[in-house]
Amino acid sequence: MWTARQSMIVCGSPSKSLLRRLALWIDARVRVSIVTRTTLAILVPAMILGLAFASFVSRSVERSEQQRAEVRLQQLLSTVERTAQIACYLKDGALADEIAHGLISNRAVSGVTITSGTVTLSHIDNLSIHRPGRPSATIARSIYSPFDSQELVGRVMLRVDHALIHDEAASYSRALTLAMGLEVALVAAVVALAVYFFSTRPIKAVSNELHRIRFDTGARLHVPACNRLDEIGTLVTDVNSLIASREDVLSTERQLRMEHEVAARKLQLIFEKSESGLLVLDDRGILESWNPACIRLLRLSPEQLPRSGVTTLQELLPAHATDLGQLIRQCVSTGQSYDVDLELGTAEGARPAWIGVALNPIGPAALQGVVNDITERKLSELSAKELASMATQDTLTGLLNRLGWDMALSAAFSGQAAPELAVLAIDLDFFKQVNDAHGHQGGDHVLRHVARILERNTRRGDLIGRPGGDEFVIALVGIADPSKAENIASAIIAEIQEPIDLGADTVQIGASIGVAFVLPEGDCPAALQGRADAAMYSAKRAGRCQLCLAQTPTAPQAGAAA
Repeated sequence: MWTARQSMIVCGSPSKSLLRRLALWIDARVRVSIVTRTTLAILVPAMILGLAFASFVSRSVERSEQQRAEVRLQQLLSTVERTAQIACYLKDGALADEIAHGLISNRAVSGVTITSGTVTLSHIDNLSIHRPGRPSATIARSIYSPFDSQELVGRVMLRVDHALIHDEAASYSRALTLAMGLEVALVAAVVALAVYFFSTRPIKAVSNELHRIRFDTGARLHVPACNRLDEIGTLVTDVNSLIASREDVLSTERQLRMEHEVAARKLQLIFEKSESGLLVLDDRGILESWNPACIRLLRLSPEQLPRSGVTTLQELLPAHATDLGQLIRQCVSTGQSYDVDLELGTAEGARPAWIGVALNPIGPAALQGVVNDITERKLSELSAKELASMATQDTLTGLLNRLGWDMALSAAFSGQAAPELAVLAIDLDFFKQVNDAHGHQGGDHVLRHVARILERNTRRGDLIGRPGGDEFVIALVGIADPSKAENIASAIIAEIQEPIDLGADTVQIGASIGVAFVLPEGDCPAALQGRADAAMYSAKRAGRCQLCLAQTPTAPQAGAAA
């Protein structure tokens, strides 16, 4: 607030330099001293309000005094009115002079005139106060006959000196204003002293002591003797309690900080030395931190090392970016943990590798990831699958072998005696000639070619097997209509009869098919398979490249040419 004023002071003048120092001192005292601010806050408003109130009272008193003077003059006229009636009625100049001299004795009256009709009975001027140019006014009173209140007999006129009345009223007002001002100043001074001794001085003393106190020395504030039982004493006591609590908190904080540093070092060692890959990423998959094991498990080269806050987990594993993105979204949206097994790309001929990635939400937009090498587990699972596949799968064609076929057909009958099922027993015609002419390699090629034909002409849920040699079997699941089975069998026979390219030569074979359905009154896999085989041999005896429906006890079926 003093900057503009200070810029206007010329330091070369001693008086202005003194004023500048005084201004700086006052500014410093006002800004840093509660005593100065409180005292000024009491005295300045008191002075302003006192002056405003005194000005208002002065004007009110002055107007009141003027009105009182005019009322007194009216009362004076009322006092002499009876005598004036007699003087005017009798036209007695001596009595009128006596009345005029009595009225002129009032200091506010500068002239009196008494008339009766057109005759002036008396006219007197107070030369001591009457000066030309001074503001004045005339007060007139009509005089009526003492015997008839309606008969006008004369007039009394007073010339009033308003300047004198104003001066007297102003003098009285100033005296009253001065008394009030002194009273207000005295009250403000007493209030300021009371506030100083009972409030601001103790507060300033406590503030100065609190400013100098050191929390690590066990020091406490002293309660002022005269304030032990009031709010300041309570405040000092509460501050001492806060100081003690702060010391306890600082001591606890130092101990916790040391424990935290020890725990952080342990966690850092675990993080860096862990065999599992550990990483932290945000809800977009951007990596924030990771440990060395993570780089090793992901098989990253020095050129592929991630950058914190820039590289995403999807970029490190581009082949699985879609799966990882979906995994991150699931974790963020549900707040639950998810994991996925991923196969890492390896060089041709190298041992395959797998990793397991588990993501756990640790905040509204943060995830913790754990990466583990699961190659051995995956290889053991694959080995188990391969063993099971070898036991039930034909290695040449990939179809079910005899064991696999028996197990699958038995499973189709599981829980029901008459499932909707049609079994096709297929035997290749002229296959022995191909095998003799082109060896086992040509024969194997023909067998694989036939297996693909069977797969193309059946549905995903149907069963296809190769019990051995050039024999194939099909179980059409959910088909009990002979015409549908005949259509499928006819399509298979037609496609198998087409020439087969062996590279240097082409060969042509055929197929005989027997079709059997589950009996309505109940059946078993072995009986169903037997009827299909019998129908197939019937087709061969009928001239090969034929299909034949198996006969049932109630409705024997004849074969139909393909």
